[in-house]
Amino acid sequence: MKRLTALAAAAVLTACGGGGSDGTSTTTPTPVAVTAEGFWSGTASTGPQVQLAILENGETWGFYTVQGALAGALYGNTTSNGTSVSGSGLDFYGGTVKAGNYSGSFSAKNTINLTLGSGTSTSTFAGKYSTAYDQPASLANLAGTFTGYGLTGKTSTQAISVTISSSGSISAGNTNCSASGTATPRASGKNIFDIKMTFAGNLCALGNGAVTNGIAYYDTSTKQVVVLALNSSKTDGFIYAGVR
Repeated sequence: MKRLTALAAAAVLTACGGGGSDGTSTTTPTPVAVTAEGFWSGTASTGPQVQLAILENGETWGFYTVQGALAGALYGNTTSNGTSVSGSGLDFYGGTVKAGNYSGSFSAKNTINLTLGSGTSTSTFAGKYSTAYDQPASLANLAGTFTGYGLTGKTSTQAISVTISSSGSISAGNTNCSASGTATPRASGKNIFDIKMTFAGNLCALGNGAVTNGIAYYDTSTKQVVVLALNSSKTDGFIYAGVR
């Protein structure tokens, strides 16, 4: 099964002109930058369903499922230019971390098509844009207790309950391994939260005291939250998907 990662960057051009007998001047409107920023979902040619978030700063997070079950995570950076997009990143699956790259084309807030390479293998991904990305992130909507499943890059899926307060405080786990942290709406105003989680316990898969940083997305229609985060060295991390 194949994986991918992606990202986006923006450019702004301004121009001024004018002059005349009346001393007035005109300013050319600033054009809107066209990038691959947004939520993209679709299917890889090898079968997995892929969900990808390309942020305003080019950072990219994603995860994929096989027959509805969490299977792996993606992290990287993407650059877009005109209708072309390219990038590189990491794929976390089955206890391994693989580096890969991709390139392709996109239509802003419409479709994206990528060819992905990891080692000697390649696959393709066709995704569609989700307008849910353009909704503002709301801690009031996010607050509640979620039941779902999580996994790290080196462990199998486990049932986990996660509670998020209206102030953004996060708590999860049990006496063997607990996790606490915060969810903060990103300054971009999009439907993305910055996540920071710290783990405590000798049985924690990421290690006692491990600190992870990543993102979360909440779907108001399905009441599902998805969290993805990595440790500081980006050698491992976790995915969580739960419903309230």
